[in-house]
Amino acid sequence: MARTPLTSQRPDLRLLLDQGFPKPPGFALPSIDQTVDVVHLSNFDRTLSENSTPDWVVYCHAAAAGFDALVTRDQAQTRQSVEMYVLSRLEAFTVITWKKAIEDPVREWGQLLAYLPEVKKRLLRENRPDVVLLPAPTLTQENIWRAEDRLGIEAQRRGVSNRQVRVEVEAEIRDWLQMTSRDRYEFDQILGLE
Repeated sequence: MARTPLTSQRPDLRLLLDQGFPKPPGFALPSIDQTVDVVHLSNFDRTLSENSTPDWVVYCHAAAAGFDALVTRDQAQTRQSVEMYVLSRLEAFTVITWKKAIEDPVREWGQLLAYLPEVKKRLLRENRPDVVLLPAPTLTQENIWRAEDRLGIEAQRRGVSNRQVRVEVEAEIRDWLQMTSRDRYEFDQILGLE
C-alpha cells in the first residue's frame, strides 16, 4: 500500500498561546487538525514570558515570526489603547480571547477547538478581524430537554395524543426486535414494553 508522504508545508494557520494559556502534557493539536500549528509562548521565546513584557511587544514578535494570532486568557488586552493601536498597525495578526473570562483549562481548550473551524475561516479571509472574542460556553434552558417533553411536542406537531405517539414508538421497537430476532424480554425491564 502506497503511503502519502508528509509535506513540510506551512500550516494554514499558526497560533501562539499566551503564557497563561493551559499547556496540557501530551496534547498535540496536529493529531486533530494538521492545518493548524500551535506553539506556547514559553516554547516560542522564553524571554517574552519570563520578563514583564508588554502585550504589544509579544504581538510584534509573533507577527514577525509568521504567527497569525495570539490566543490569550487576558481579555483586558482588548481594552488597552497601546495594544489596540499596535494591533491595528500589524497587517495580518489577530488576538483571540474570550468575551467573558474562563478559568478552566478544559473549557478553554474545548471552546478553542470547537470554534477553530470558524476562527480559521475568518482569519484566512482578506479582510480579517483584529480581535476575535469567543463566546462563553454555557447551557441555557433551550439546550436542555426532557425526552418526555419532546414526545409531547411531536404529538402536538402531528395533532395526535401523547399516548398515540408512545403506542407507535413501542410498536416500532417491537417490530425491530422481531425483525432482528432479538429477545423482546431483554428490553422489557428497561423499557417497560407491554
